[in-house]
Amino acid sequence: MKICYRVLQARWPGAQEWRNWGFVYRKGDDPSADIALHHNLDEFQDVVQRVLLRMRALSPPLEEAEVILEGIGDLYRFDGTVCEHIADGSESALVNAIEAKVLALEPMKRPDAAEEDIRIFTGRANRPLAQAVAHQLGAPLSALTTRSFPDSEVYVTIDEVVRKTDVFIIQPCTAPVNEHLMELLLIVDVLRRSSASQITAIIPYYPYARQERMAQGREAVSARVVATMLETIGVDRVIYIDIHSEATQGFFTLPVDRLQAYSILADYFRDKPYLQDAVIVSPDVGRARLAGLYAEALGIPMVLMHKRRQPGGRVETTHVVGDVKDKIPILIDDIIASGSVLTQIPELLKQGARPEVHVAITHPVLLPSALKRLEAEWLAELVVTDTVLVPPPKQHPKLRILSVAPMLAYAIRGIHRGTSISPLWQPDAPRMLGFSTES
Repeated sequence: MKICYRVLQARWPGAQEWRNWGFVYRKGDDPSADIALHHNLDEFQDVVQRVLLRMRALSPPLEEAEVILEGIGDLYRFDGTVCEHIADGSESALVNAIEAKVLALEPMKRPDAAEEDIRIFTGRANRPLAQAVAHQLGAPLSALTTRSFPDSEVYVTIDEVVRKTDVFIIQPCTAPVNEHLMELLLIVDVLRRSSASQITAIIPYYPYARQERMAQGREAVSARVVATMLETIGVDRVIYIDIHSEATQGFFTLPVDRLQAYSILADYFRDKPYLQDAVIVSPDVGRARLAGLYAEALGIPMVLMHKRRQPGGRVETTHVVGDVKDKIPILIDDIIASGSVLTQIPELLKQGARPEVHVAITHPVLLPSALKRLEAEWLAELVVTDTVLVPPPKQHPKLRILSVAPMLAYAIRGIHRGTSISPLWQPDAPRMLGFSTES
């Protein structure tokens, strides 16, 4: 089959660097054939829908596809080149191969014979991460068709044989959360009906993780509801990274692997020249254990902040326990959504900390308010992982993204072979296991 395609690019407002976010393509040599859109910009539903509507209404040839981007600003463009890809296989398999090219992934190494029956599937939430994991294992991303009907129902079908194979689904449930969660459940269902031998759901960002208890009467414990759905639909194992509450593991009766990203984030700081003058800062008591792991891994002191939530979502810092005078703070947390954790930093500066603050957070949800708060002069950088896809329009110049793909590939390999994955919990795991974490 022959596919012709053009790469779609986007950028942070005002930035010069363009990043690939998808492509449009047509099958065969007929220039009048309809074009299709493949993208990883799910969170920007308004942009995607406008592109799709214009594409359907205008039906432009591939060479004149620029018209589908008219009216959505100067942050999106085509790179201008029409490329070709010719190979055997289903359309979804060829789209996966083109996507790997668009993401500029390194050529795959040949898989180990013991891993040839591993299948890596993904939904639409974070395809670049799934592609990176599959390449780490030396296997192409498995063929899967996922699309939405006009009434927003999701349709899923598997385009290859999975009978008696070990399958892993990589799907963080990020915005739009409910759509990605439903997509995950449907993928599990179709794999179970296709006689896969074992189904492991890898959910780097677990949905509803902050609703794990009843903080007041008549509240849903939503994290438990998600666990019940996953077990009921037929998942055999669950993997997640840095969940908000460790007690969520108890909601499951099946095996759960709770991976931690602190070793990857700490390794980023390990050779920095300012480390000898730095302190790890926990934003609240709940993150004190995580901050302790960072402090132990880096061999530097830890400082604890006490905070009180005010009406309207405001956060007030009441105490700072520990010495920050003339120190460079490295503030840690598990999730940055609205960016309220950044509003605590001025209190550190009042206590004498240097106005050169580094922030390390696993899951970069990054709502608009958080992106705005990154403009603060005292913020040097925000270091995150790719558990959550950060699309190009959200890639702030102060953002540093590290990849969890090597860690997930190591976990998949160990689970498939039946060997221990406990080295992943070591403070120096990236260096001990030879991870390359630059995304």
